[in-house]
Amino acid sequence: MINAENRPRLFAPAQTIETGPWRLQLRGDELADIEYRGHPVLRAIRPVVRDHDWRTLSPTVESVTGAEDADTFTLRLAVRFTGFGAEYRAELTLHASGNDLTVTFDGVAPSDFRSNRIGLVVLHRPDDAGRNVTITAPDQSRTERAFPVDISPHQPFVNIAAMSWERDGTAFGLEFSGDIFETEDQRNWTDASFKTYSTPLSRPFPVTVHAGDRVQQGIRLTAAPTVHAAEAPSPEPAPDVLTVRRQTHGRVPALGTSSSRSVARLGAVPGLDALMVEVPGGDTAAAAQILRHAVQQAAELGAALDVRITATGPGDIGPVMDLLPVENVLRIGAFSSDSHLTEPGLGEELHSEAQRRGFTGALLAGARSHFTELNRRQGVLPGNADAITYSITPQMHATEVPHIVESLPIQRQTALNALRIGSGKPLHIGPVTLKARFNAVSTDGAYDSLTVEAMTTDPLQAENFTAAWLLGSIAALTLPGVESISYFEASGPRGLLTDAGTPTSAFQLLEKLSAMRGADVMEVDGGVPGLVLYPVKEDSGVLLFAANLTAEPLRTAVRLEYGGYTRTVDIPAWSVVTRPLG
Repeated sequence: MINAENRPRLFAPAQTIETGPWRLQLRGDELADIEYRGHPVLRAIRPVVRDHDWRTLSPTVESVTGAEDADTFTLRLAVRFTGFGAEYRAELTLHASGNDLTVTFDGVAPSDFRSNRIGLVVLHRPDDAGRNVTITAPDQSRTERAFPVDISPHQPFVNIAAMSWERDGTAFGLEFSGDIFETEDQRNWTDASFKTYSTPLSRPFPVTVHAGDRVQQGIRLTAAPTVHAAEAPSPEPAPDVLTVRRQTHGRVPALGTSSSRSVARLGAVPGLDALMVEVPGGDTAAAAQILRHAVQQAAELGAALDVRITATGPGDIGPVMDLLPVENVLRIGAFSSDSHLTEPGLGEELHSEAQRRGFTGALLAGARSHFTELNRRQGVLPGNADAITYSITPQMHATEVPHIVESLPIQRQTALNALRIGSGKPLHIGPVTLKARFNAVSTDGAYDSLTVEAMTTDPLQAENFTAAWLLGSIAALTLPGVESISYFEASGPRGLLTDAGTPTSAFQLLEKLSAMRGADVMEVDGGVPGLVLYPVKEDSGVLLFAANLTAEPLRTAVRLEYGGYTRTVDIPAWSVVTRPLG
């Protein structure tokens, strides 16, 4: 049963708009999946308002009006942005005429607040990676560039007044007005896009926005078919049968979870890799309390500990190591409380303290925050680390369910890039959480406990959706070199179990797959949008884990390549099912 609070997110309405050669989806304030003559062009154009701590104000569309004649189409949205004590109002206008599509933003602040960004952003498609693009600067000088293939640590394009590129035999152009724009690679945060935005990060932020201050911006998208313009292919029908091949795709990785403040009683989970615990350096009393609770939770789960120390400096590491039950610790990492990275001094001190205590487990280096920080500071990673780590959350920029789902294939790209950065060293990824555990880009950070709880907890946590997303994540990260992945917390509002100790669907899935750790995962021929198939070989045959990451029920037939066995699988919306094959 879906909680009433979550139904509007999971079944959010979308309106298809078709005008002339253009087609797009209106999803709230987002102009999504923009196509030209049936070909994809942009992931989205949308307005964004962010406060002084890079938190995104939530948009509410208060009215929608439209007008259409034989040659033009106009749509106007009145949008109110609220959150974190701030408010902003704007009119978003879409105007389409022939091969031109223009979006304008006219915003005003009802009252004073501090902001890092206000205005329009363009989300370019992830399959633009490697595509050539011409960047036009405000002085009209031009530079030939390309969207990056590897995830770019820094802005690949800056000082943008216009940009142009070609795909599917059509020359597309974007012209920006109202500010100078630049582009960042949002795959760093597992967003499925490159983002072109304003204001340039080289300018000081935050700025005070006074009541009555206006921001006016415009983006014009143009299309010019060439003589080689291709007709959009007809959508291919979903295959009648998906085939599980004999070949092995990978192995079920070691799975774990994180300690929590919840006092819910936990039970043993056979095969669970470890319980991750984040321990603050510089406060021995707090560290001791956190560790006592984590040791108890680990014992209940029947798991070892994976310890992550957050340190203000190298001197914090020894006192925390003194508190550890080293014989029950699999891995230890140390990270700066400022940069969230394993700075060189921390890595050296951790190595020294581990040697002094005879610790034989793995020493980790990387980022306790996003892949972004690992990517941007990859040159400082200690060379003597045994393995690399970073965390994942799909909601750094957007909270809409389609964006959360689209992050899954990008998780795989971050892992491949992390393996490259670490020169093949094994990866221990996590925590993987629906919402960020902390604000890694905070310019303030002075939050009360209620604000922290709201910022870190997603009401979707206990839904079947989260189990479906979990399977999609495990499937995406089933790669050679990914040794372990840690998901969510053990219990509580961000947990695999609720505060009352009730197992969620995500717990049931993780419990089953933990017990199959190291088992072969078979390849699958064919695919259906929104469907995740994860066939795991066991002694009696193949156990199929299947997730439906769409708002509609799915039915598919799955056949074993060997033996000819075929089974029809029905999966409710936003759900996971498990079925034996053969």
